[in-house]
Amino acid sequence: MKEIKNPLVNPLGDMSTKTFMDEYWQKKPILIRQAFADFKTPVSADELAGLACEEEVNSRIVMEKDGDYPWFPMFGPMSDEIYSSMPKTNWSLIVNDLEKYIPELSWIIDSFRFIPEWRLDDLMISYAADQGSVGPHIDLYDVFILQGEGKRRWQISGQPVSEDNQVKETPLRIQKDFESEEEWVMEPGDMLYLPPGVQHYGVSLGESLSYSIGFRATSHADIVNEFIAYITQNLSTDLTYQDPDQKIQEYSNEIKPDALQRVTEIFKEYLQPEHPELKRWFGRFVSDTKADVLTEPEKKLNSVDELKELAKSISLSRHPASRFAFSENANSALLFVDGEDYEVSLEFARLLCKQRQLDFNEIDKVASKTEMSLILDLYNNGKIYC
Repeated sequence: MKEIKNPLVNPLGDMSTKTFMDEYWQKKPILIRQAFADFKTPVSADELAGLACEEEVNSRIVMEKDGDYPWFPMFGPMSDEIYSSMPKTNWSLIVNDLEKYIPELSWIIDSFRFIPEWRLDDLMISYAADQGSVGPHIDLYDVFILQGEGKRRWQISGQPVSEDNQVKETPLRIQKDFESEEEWVMEPGDMLYLPPGVQHYGVSLGESLSYSIGFRATSHADIVNEFIAYITQNLSTDLTYQDPDQKIQEYSNEIKPDALQRVTEIFKEYLQPEHPELKRWFGRFVSDTKADVLTEPEKKLNSVDELKELAKSISLSRHPASRFAFSENANSALLFVDGEDYEVSLEFARLLCKQRQLDFNEIDKVASKTEMSLILDLYNNGKIYC
């Protein structure tokens, strides 16, 4: 792997982040030429292939043909035998969560901090053989596609997508009929932004590598189900449906409006917009990480003093495999880390989350003993690393 530097850039070229958020975010696609000027891929195709052979890495190969059926996906871990059986054309290797396995790549995702970091999903890299593709498809999330090496032709369409236009034999959202409305050939450093639901079709012109910065798109069903599960986990079983005002009914099997009203009142008690647990639940929910790839430090520290000494010589950073967020309270803040919450001062939470690399001197000035102990715990559990 090439030496990785951290040249944080504005990936929008001459466009301001405000213009992008006002006019494009979740509204319409845009191609930005040389968003990452003179970009040189820090990960080679061979290194990506080797990473996909590891058991814990989320990887897959998509074959347009020569598989068990068209657009056949093969899930990792991969092996030398699998690679040697691949045809010369029309297939792609995709690896998710690259920033978690290679923290040095976090500068790429950090370039998009004008979007709330807790919305970020992962950094994905795909290698494509000549004519390799994952087919014309849609995603339900926002994605920035950065060309890393070689060239790819991208076609998009904003036409509505119907269920009967999906290829049935594959779990991928491949479109049977696709009519391009716009088309570009992307070269290293070019970037395409796609909001949810836009049909897109990328085909590699020769071998190529591309990076995708994806943002979470949680379904309403998951949000409602997860919140209900959270607020009901500790409810007493003694709380039951009751009807002391029940009247005699002409038809015993009839569900009367008064019964539905009692159920409505139960729902109102818990599913209120200002529910006292909403903030805590949502922070835990969006900071919960889907990939458990953290590694503990080679040597755990026994005291805050040891941590301070370490920070004098080595910079500390939030590990990109961990998800940090915070929410302001009246006189404090709730800090969320990987689905857990901690009550801290607002100034401490802001400094801890301001940038990936920690300004330890500034944090030390405002942190209480409890907050410094929290940083020590986060370090010993791999959520902060050096």
